[in-house]
Amino acid sequence: HGLQGTAMGATGIGTCKHHSVPSGFGIHHVMNPDVYRGPFQGSQHDREISKKYADEVKNTINYSTSGKIAAFLFEQVQGFGGIVPLPDGYLEESIKHVKAAGGVVIADEVQTGFGRMGSDYWAFEMQNVNPDIIVMAKGLGNGLPIAACCMRRDIAESMSGKSFFNTYGGNPSMCAVGSEVLDIIDDENIQENAATVGAEFKAGLLRLKEKYPIVGDVRGHGLMIGVEIVKDKESKEPSLDLAVDVFERIRDNGIIMGKGGMNGNILRVMSPMCVNSEDAKFTEQ
Repeated sequence: HGLQGTAMGATGIGTCKHHSVPSGFGIHHVMNPDVYRGPFQGSQHDREISKKYADEVKNTINYSTSGKIAAFLFEQVQGFGGIVPLPDGYLEESIKHVKAAGGVVIADEVQTGFGRMGSDYWAFEMQNVNPDIIVMAKGLGNGLPIAACCMRRDIAESMSGKSFFNTYGGNPSMCAVGSEVLDIIDDENIQENAATVGAEFKAGLLRLKEKYPIVGDVRGHGLMIGVEIVKDKESKEPSLDLAVDVFERIRDNGIIMGKGGMNGNILRVMSPMCVNSEDAKFTEQ
């Protein structure tokens, strides 16, 4: 997501768009493949559901574009959108339609990358796909401002005919930080910790889901987990008021979570990747 120009246009959530600022020329959003709240509901592992959502990618290409597209941008676990993991097989099916329309595939790993998923270093690896371009930031600097973009060489060389300049590009201090962070992730087994402690966090939150009727869903991977707060499990009606109340109460008890989703009712567990089992137990209590 982003709040300026083209980034705002690419953002698929209305709370990040300003009505007085034109944005998004040439950008089309496909149906959000949300198996909890979307039109096709069920298990994240149901590939028939994935195919139905992927067919909407094809429909968007056929009916909203000329039939030829530049790129398909995805986030394997939607962060600001409410921790919505893409269902199994969705990307494989969608990318078939994208490639047939001449598009390249861009993976947004700004929030999901660098081992946060636990099981995989990059979130896109969970879907058995190979993006043409990967954008990353945040975790690369462990709090310091750095971003990077990786791509196939032929894509990078396609820009050689024109000047490209970035005032802060290649900043040696930030590059040194990024390099050290990458070493620490490996040397201190940060990804393994995300897998182990993330599973403990999720198990505890699932127990809370069984205990409290306002917890409609718990989803995510590793140390990227979403807790959907609702008025009741049957209606799934989002409750911003209850989410804010829980948010404030847990903050008063020393736990900081984010909020997200279109309705602002998703509590986002995206803790530092150095958290431990005691932190997970304390959060559940």
